[in-house]
Amino acid sequence: MGKSAPKADPLIGEAALKSAELGEQYLAWMQELSDTTTGWALEDRERYQSTFQPLEDRYVAEAVAYDTPERRAQAVSEAVGDVKQQAAIARGSRERNLSAMGVNPASGRFASEDRRATAGEALAAAGAANSARKQVEATADQKMANAINLGKGLSVNPAQSMGLTANMGGSGFQGAMNGYGQQGSLLNTQYQQQLQGWQAQNSMLGGLGGALGSLAGAFMLSSREAKTAKRAPELSVLDAVRNMPVEEWEYREGMGDGGGERHIGTYAEDFQRETGLGDGKSISVIDAIGVNMAATKELAAKVESLEQSVSERRGGGSSRRPRREPLSVRRAA
Repeated sequence: MGKSAPKADPLIGEAALKSAELGEQYLAWMQELSDTTTGWALEDRERYQSTFQPLEDRYVAEAVAYDTPERRAQAVSEAVGDVKQQAAIARGSRERNLSAMGVNPASGRFASEDRRATAGEALAAAGAANSARKQVEATADQKMANAINLGKGLSVNPAQSMGLTANMGGSGFQGAMNGYGQQGSLLNTQYQQQLQGWQAQNSMLGGLGGALGSLAGAFMLSSREAKTAKRAPELSVLDAVRNMPVEEWEYREGMGDGGGERHIGTYAEDFQRETGLGDGKSISVIDAIGVNMAATKELAAKVESLEQSVSERRGGGSSRRPRREPLSVRRAA
């Protein structure tokens, strides 16, 4: 019998227990830290809802309602009014200058200068109106963008402060747990190597016993009393054998007997196809013997039939051979 399996190093269990104890301490510390940061988060949330959320809601409402036809009209009116005011000041200055140069206000030159100034005033007013409308749109877009960005930053995240604290405190716990874990892993690897050595030592006896058991299994349990569902073969076994190729071959390296030994036989795929027996990968010794015996009987019957036919043609009567006693009876005699 082989030796009993080696016992595991007790230090493996001790390292695992220490790692588990540190894990429980680490969990308790993280729970305490979580309670603290949860309190901070609740305080921050209450302050946000009572103080900042109303301001944000009002800002968002103003941003949504900022760009209205009324606001655009007001901006255009103010811009055009500013242009007209500046144009009036420029017109008065221009009239004084022309009068100082002796130009009659009723003259054609004066009227021409006035028409040109009026056209410039209209263009300036139109430009100011367009600029005012675009300014209202741009301001509305900016307010809306600010409102959207404001919404993106609403979440309170105490996890950042929690993460900093957890990283500093948790590194010590984690380092110790990793140390004990590595110690346990090394000891466990050593034990696995010892166990593999023991298994390799005992596999030799096991392999020999298995080989003997397989060999013995091929020659046992062939009694009539051990069998049921008996019936004659449903196919011509001789034809099946005739259709199976029989060749000389060797096993591939690492398969069967390891390769290098010559054998003669058929293939499991052909055996299964012709007889319906086996899995297409191997041939049962019992089935192989049975098929060959049945084929031999069919062949013997054919030979006997041919001998009878030849004898009848020659007029010599039956050529049936006399029945011979079984081999065991003849040996006893």
